[in-house]
Amino acid sequence: MSVSSSLTTESEFTAIDPRCAHFGECGGCRLQDISYEDQLKKKGAVLKELLDRIEWQTEIPLHPSPDSWYYRNKMEFSFQDVYPVPENGGDPMLLGLKVRNRWDRVMNLTECHLMNEDVSKLLDSVHAWAVEHKLAPYNLHKHKGFLRHLVVRHGKNTGDRLVNLVTTKGEFPADSFVKAVRSVYPKATVLHGIHEGKSDHAFAEKLETLAGDGFLTEKVLGKTYRVSPYAFFQTNTRGAEFLYGLIRDWVQDIRPNTLLDLYCGNGGIALSLADLAERVMGVEVIAEAVDDARHNAELNGVKNAEFMAAKVEDLLPGFAAQSVDVDVVVADPPRSGLHPKAVPALKELSPAWIVYVSCNPKAMVEDLRRLSELYDVRKIEGVDMFPHTDHMESVALLQRIY
Repeated sequence: MSVSSSLTTESEFTAIDPRCAHFGECGGCRLQDISYEDQLKKKGAVLKELLDRIEWQTEIPLHPSPDSWYYRNKMEFSFQDVYPVPENGGDPMLLGLKVRNRWDRVMNLTECHLMNEDVSKLLDSVHAWAVEHKLAPYNLHKHKGFLRHLVVRHGKNTGDRLVNLVTTKGEFPADSFVKAVRSVYPKATVLHGIHEGKSDHAFAEKLETLAGDGFLTEKVLGKTYRVSPYAFFQTNTRGAEFLYGLIRDWVQDIRPNTLLDLYCGNGGIALSLADLAERVMGVEVIAEAVDDARHNAELNGVKNAEFMAAKVEDLLPGFAAQSVDVDVVVADPPRSGLHPKAVPALKELSPAWIVYVSCNPKAMVEDLRRLSELYDVRKIEGVDMFPHTDHMESVALLQRIY
């Protein structure tokens, strides 16, 4: 749910000068014109408004992001052609973020304060390389062209970099692309992905490593994680450290025998809790992420964790039917919330505790309502993982009533 839908009005906050010159045109940030303190007030008002629907009366802490600028560890940039074709040597392509409220328009960036200070240098270098080699950007209306996306990942606590060029099928000067990237990020892993479909997603059906290891590493709460190109990892690394620490505090008081982590990604939450349980299981649909989770368990010497590649809605009913004994379920579903088939299966499994993590508080509230006949909500807290945007993270602790 967007903070703009809150009952809180803009007039309650003092306007400030946005930090970025692209504010207003770029779709990346919408709240730069109010102070970070006021952003938290707006988000807190939205969270309270939503939780009023389930008659939640207790004060809701909303924790700020440890970093309000340069906090993102992943960004996806898009290419676009220029029409009409510029004359007299004008710029024939754009590389940057989408224009606000436009799915089909891209704007060049001269600065961006979300990821790191030098990302604009990378965009400049790749842009110049593409123009020099006369590579055609992909046109979303005609579904023609070559260059589609540039995906950049940054290990905030390790310094690792990963850059993935997503294109349609075709030949291109790979060696010079690696040089263009490494002129800015000298040790970066450089990848080339091929996406032939019409959907405007920065995803590749085929992936080739052009330079480096093919992944990056990151450290969170003393553990090291391998992060593959398409594996989910919390976008705000230091915010994730706070979030995982908060969940640890809750689970530490429970001391479960068996913990089940649904939508576990590359094992971030499961492995951060492994020392608090006798047995930890993780479920994730993306096989590449499950491979990462298994590797990360071995890398960190975690011997009581196992990970399964499956859809939660397919696996959970089987667990319930077999009466698998689970004390705590951690669920961090996608923005849409728990799959409709997963909710009754979760009720049947009937763990004593559920930790519900959400990047969409509206979906979280609806899921809490669906679980309310069997569970009481004991705690709810907000964690701002996305400063200067409409989004926030929330986490709830549920206890079985009987």
